Amino acid sequence: MTHFVPLPRIRRFTGAEKSAILFLCLGEERGGTLMQQLEESEIRKITRAISTMGEVQSELVEEVMDEFGVKLSDYGGIIGSVRTARSLLGSFLPEDRVEEILAEIQDSATGDLWDDLSKLDEKVLTQFLRKERDQTVAVILSRLDPNATAKVLPLLGRQRSVQIVERILTMEELPKESVRTLEESLRREVLSKVGQDAEAVTEKKLVSVFNKLDRDMFEDIARALEKKTPDRLRAIKQKMFVFDDLVRLDPTQLSKVMREVSGTTLPFALRGARKEVRDHFLNSLPSRSRDMLQEEMTALGPVKSRDAKQAQSDLVEAALRLARDGDITLDDPEDEEDMV
Repeated sequence: MTHFVPLPRIRRFTGAEKSAILFLCLGEERGGTLMQQLEESEIRKITRAISTMGEVQSELVEEVMDEFGVKLSDYGGIIGSVRTARSLLGSFLPEDRVEEILAEIQDSATGDLWDDLSKLDEKVLTQFLRKERDQTVAVILSRLDPNATAKVLPLLGRQRSVQIVERILTMEELPKESVRTLEESLRREVLSKVGQDAEAVTEKKLVSVFNKLDRDMFEDIARALEKKTPDRLRAIKQKMFVFDDLVRLDPTQLSKVMREVSGTTLPFALRGARKEVRDHFLNSLPSRSRDMLQEEMTALGPVKSRDAKQAQSDLVEAALRLARDGDITLDDPEDEEDMV
């Protein structure tokens, strides 16, 4: 298992987390001296934040430090962990007091961890467990809700399930430090990953939705999102491929896309297209095919915007399908901006 997963860019820190970042940047000696001036309740909150924070990207550190009026351009990212928290507290508290505080924090967080893991989709959890040793899997399953364990075991296969259950039956009590290390890893490797996957799924759905929206409506939504979540909007835009992007295809590739649709799909799509896009399609066709298509468009007369957008969506789907099959190549518009 890797040690840490960076916190998502959209993370909004609590007051305790911001203070934790400050203490981590100050280091053990200066941070310990400053922490001695705090109330014990404040120390507990900050220690809990340090213990569970994981890696914080440097740009997020700088944002937080701006609130303290400190420039941290020379600092990279920082890493918060139980080990870091123990070292920091140990600079001014006796060892037994450090262990007492950390034990309280770990005990309060453990219930949430195992409950959250138990609520995960069993397929997601199984995918993670398949990569782990039987002993590790046994420890994890022994701490999950029985209903969750009963769903996961069959997915691991009959033979491995027997071996894991045998290990659970003969398992001895693990040292607290080993359990804490495992819990930290599970928070980083499973729960954080699930959060990232959920964001990716949401983005994928929005890409599909935005691809089908009227251009003006999408621009209205994009302007609003630009003010609130510019990074997420930029990520979605980079994944989008809309009807107007078909003008980036050369005549040969565009002809393949047009042959993928049938009936009145193409004339409907072009009736609702902007002039430059429509001209690009027509110029990609041989003269006879171009004349026939123009006749079809004329015969249609006015068309409903909804029908035109649906036809354009069908063409986009055809292009994406051909790209997946390797028959055409859809260039990334961002690449053009990087050319010099």
